[in-house]
Amino acid sequence: MTSVELSHLRTARELKEKGENRKAIEAYEEYLESNPEDIQALNEMGKLKIIIGAQDEAVAAFNKAIQLVPQNAEGYSNKAEAYLSIGDFDNALKASNEGLENNGHSALLWKKKARALESMMKIDDAIVAYKEALKADSSDPSTWKALALCFDAKQKWDEVARSYRIAANLHDSRGEKREAERCRRFAKQAEETE
Repeated sequence: MTSVELSHLRTARELKEKGENRKAIEAYEEYLESNPEDIQALNEMGKLKIIIGAQDEAVAAFNKAIQLVPQNAEGYSNKAEAYLSIGDFDNALKASNEGLENNGHSALLWKKKARALESMMKIDDAIVAYKEALKADSSDPSTWKALALCFDAKQKWDEVARSYRIAANLHDSRGEKREAERCRRFAKQAEETE
């Protein structure tokens, strides 16, 4: 990689950090002209394209990343996110399932699948998918909170409370006291609803 190419990549990331998304995309595109197989840059650029509302272009970038490394869960996850962001839940589910064929233990992909199913009002299936995500990584409080919301929809108050309490403990372990307290309040509300 030449110093000019590195400069384009560095510039793209700096612009992204500043929130100058369109300029960052231009810098990524310049960098990718010389480095078309950099899956990290493809994924980074694709995420920015989601932010600016260019989902079709984002999906194209993620498809390139997937084509280069089919075992990499990030491309599938990002592709699912692009579809979720426009309410195309069928394609989000399809992207998640395709990714899970190669990455069955990816918590990220299980969560995207769960979000798609939840959005399709397939709550029981979403619960199963969130539980699979937790088998892969039980340390993410956002997964526990999403699971709690699904249990809430099913009026399974003991499960709602349990999920929020686990999320609260995880937030505590990260020093996120405000979030931990919110989760404890929700857990208490669920217990009082029973």
